[in-house]
Amino acid sequence: MSGNSDNMPAAPVALQPKDLPAWRRIKWIAAASGALYGLVMRLVFGHLTELTRWLGLSRDTGDVMSTGFVLMTPVVVGALTVYVMRGIRPTWGQAIFMPWRSILLMMLGSMVTLLEGSICVILMAPAFVGLASLGGLLMKAALETTRIGTVRVGALATMPLLFTVLAGPMTSEQWQRIDRSTVIDAPPERIWSEIVDARDIRREELPATLIHLIGVPRPVEGINHMTPEGEVRDSRWERGVHFRGHVTQREEGRTIAWRYEFKPDSFPPGTMDEHVVVGGRYFDLGETRFTLTPIDAGHTRLEVQAHYRVTSGINAYAVPVAGLLGRDFVDTLLALYKRRSEAG
Repeated sequence: MSGNSDNMPAAPVALQPKDLPAWRRIKWIAAASGALYGLVMRLVFGHLTELTRWLGLSRDTGDVMSTGFVLMTPVVVGALTVYVMRGIRPTWGQAIFMPWRSILLMMLGSMVTLLEGSICVILMAPAFVGLASLGGLLMKAALETTRIGTVRVGALATMPLLFTVLAGPMTSEQWQRIDRSTVIDAPPERIWSEIVDARDIRREELPATLIHLIGVPRPVEGINHMTPEGEVRDSRWERGVHFRGHVTQREEGRTIAWRYEFKPDSFPPGTMDEHVVVGGRYFDLGETRFTLTPIDAGHTRLEVQAHYRVTSGINAYAVPVAGLLGRDFVDTLLALYKRRSEAG
């Protein structure tokens, strides 16, 4: 007989349901194993760009926003979780839901170790949970049809890196547009004054929205003023966030547009995750336009058009998420201007 453990692994001894302590212990060991693997992959991909630059490859060949990490790592986490549980013969339901425990531990670990911030973790959770379940189901199907040894499991653990190397740089850049509007019970000149001189914005003036619930700082003020270079809009958010917009078009009382300028100190450390910071490598804002259209003597339609860029290897997921958060933020501004204009 061959001593190859990959071909002839020993058949696991199934535990009986009455052996609850061992059964629970194995489940937690499985979850911890999957989570530890995920954290190791996060560390590896966090430094992979340094290696690719040293090798003379594109910086987009591999990073934490690449398909290799985002798509393959949670699949392997789920598969490893179910594989470690093979001794208790996991059900199909356990193959779906037990990997969630691994992903939860992985995400908590990434926040505790400061590998990721809460914003990124929350945004990626739906994708990671779903892909981990897929990995769990694939491993369950494999265990039902064949014996899987340690050699094959070791090869499986390298899949995110192999996929990254074989696929190469897959980063793409996409510009999208958000169009939102509301009807305000106020004349255009009243709304205009609130837009160009929004001071002392209080938390209670802003609705409870997803973008702020996940930790994005709230706006504090947005004030237009003239400079030697032309009209600009200086904006401040909570926690020291600040940036400027250069006015590109202005028709008094009707329309105003500006293009944002973000500097290295616009977002102080800890205010936004690297992968979602505005004006960064992965996300940026383009021109934003406000248009006021009178409906009758006392009602005005306020329209906002905002452009944004997403650059990543997972745009199929990142672009819709960015659009959801962008619409959420624009709706927050519309609610603010509506409330202030009508109160005034």
